[in-house]
Amino acid sequence: MKDGIFLVMDEGNSRCGLTDRLKTAVGLCYTARLHGLDFYLIHNAGFDLKDYLTPNRIDWSASLSDISDDPGDRQEIHYMAPYTDFPSFHKGVQYICRKYIGNNLIEKRNVPDWQKVWRKLFLDMFTPSQSVRNFLAACKMPERYTAVAARFINSLGQTEDADYNRPFPEEMRKRLIDAVLEKAAECRKEANSPIVVYSDSVPFLEAAKEKGFLTTDTAGVGNIMNGNLGEYVTLRTFVNFFQMAGADRVYSILHMPGFPENSLYKTQYPRYAAIVGNRPFIRL
Repeated sequence: MKDGIFLVMDEGNSRCGLTDRLKTAVGLCYTARLHGLDFYLIHNAGFDLKDYLTPNRIDWSASLSDISDDPGDRQEIHYMAPYTDFPSFHKGVQYICRKYIGNNLIEKRNVPDWQKVWRKLFLDMFTPSQSVRNFLAACKMPERYTAVAARFINSLGQTEDADYNRPFPEEMRKRLIDAVLEKAAECRKEANSPIVVYSDSVPFLEAAKEKGFLTTDTAGVGNIMNGNLGEYVTLRTFVNFFQMAGADRVYSILHMPGFPENSLYKTQYPRYAAIVGNRPFIRL
């Protein structure tokens, strides 16, 4: 029997995006290593994670069949702030986590140099799958580039299942797109490499292309928290993440004076891509 901590992400508890899932997995793996336990991840929430990230130095691969049928072998745990209700862990027990929140326990516990600790553990756990590596190799990217990300969530009219804001009026949408692209142009002045724009909005990416920016493929736009959006969207989610990790620096546009406070969403996706790549991250 495999013993240790099992994180189970399936269709019943998949209501979070990629970054929150990764923060949860790394945080529970950190907990397991802290207590001398093995860590296993079972991820079938919309897709099989092993299709995109495979085990590296830590073999976390497992399946539901590895979980014992004997209730005496198992104990349910929760990965929820403030993370003070973990049990006294012991060898020979399967600790099953199905309830979680996408927080970074390493940061929350004020671990010194937490970004370095998180990055090392992530790289010990994960490496891009062959399909992700093949796609990255096939992408026509500049030798050096700077990533600029902006996440709108509903404000530009492409509604998704997130209780954040309602679509803005058409006139405000246009003004917001123009204002964000002006900020992106400022990044282009500061950077010593071409700008590549990333976003959850097709209209914004199309406007960015018209302004001469390099952008990601609009056919790959989508958020995995909304369910199974298809293999291509899921693949682009991981490809874009690793592309950002390879940028010279990563900008995330957030604060837009003169617009509602929630016009742009404080996405952690580009921030954690920068952490994985050990790149400078600038929130504008």
